[in-house]
Amino acid sequence: MFGATTNYPFNFANRNGIPMIESSSVTADGTNVIIGIPSRAFRFLNGTGLMLFRLNTQIPTGSEALPILFSSNNFTQPVTLVGGEAATGEQFP
Repeated sequence: MFGATTNYPFNFANRNGIPMIESSSVTADGTNVIIGIPSRAFRFLNGTGLMLFRLNTQIPTGSEALPILFSSNNFTQPVTLVGGEAATGEQFP
């Protein structure tokens, strides 16, 4: 499915069933960059395992130093790096 877009709310990226979710919006509020994920995108996914994420929209200019948050169903979750540091907009080219 290389180059294909996802079907709402998610699509499988290969035959083995790795789910891929696309962003629905990207906004910056001055303190955070908020990446929106479609409502109920995780509904039929397993509780653990690998998931691919596709960022459809560029991070707004001037917000590269702000921390990234994922937002879905009125819940936000900070995005962290492997070491536990907060991910920032500059790490999402």
